[in-house]
Amino acid sequence: MNEMNTKLERIKKSSHAGKIVAKILFVLCIIGCILAVAGSAYIFTNKTELEPKLAYYQEEGKIDTDKLQVSSFDIGSAGTWHSDIPSVQSFIDEYPMTFAMSTYLMIVAGATLIAAVLTKLLQSTFTAIETEETPFTDKVIKKILIVMIVISALLLTTLGAAWGVLSALATWVIYNIMDYGKTLQIQSDETL
Repeated sequence: MNEMNTKLERIKKSSHAGKIVAKILFVLCIIGCILAVAGSAYIFTNKTELEPKLAYYQEEGKIDTDKLQVSSFDIGSAGTWHSDIPSVQSFIDEYPMTFAMSTYLMIVAGATLIAAVLTKLLQSTFTAIETEETPFTDKVIKKILIVMIVISALLLTTLGAAWGVLSALATWVIYNIMDYGKTLQIQSDETL
């Protein structure tokens, strides 16, 4: 029994460390999101000043708006975007570089916001593991399952089907291991 308590304490300490790391990553993601939104707003509001400078830097080869990418999503080049809304298309035509950069930063803000939500979910999972009597409770298993499903969905949509399916299989295996651990925990508690 003493060995089991030692192992549970190690799990709780690991979860505490995981909770701290998740909290730090959450703060960094929020800061990144705020900076991306602020940068996008700055570029958008100063478009008349920035458009000639951005065009100059592109001609000099210092920036490249032909390869705008967030993860595996290709956003396209600044001159190829089109909108059916006349006012938006007018803006794209008049300020293609600032539109591209501003939109790029808004997509980055969205990605960091999704990362912040995911780290908050992880923090919640680590907190549940740390505070529950054992990691094999329905509450912990449910939180782990939710985090793993969200990760699988993100991998599926960003990196492709292979990574999404692999993550889904890992989710299923981890769920079954946790469910088996819960069964063993119930049997152990009944024996005592």
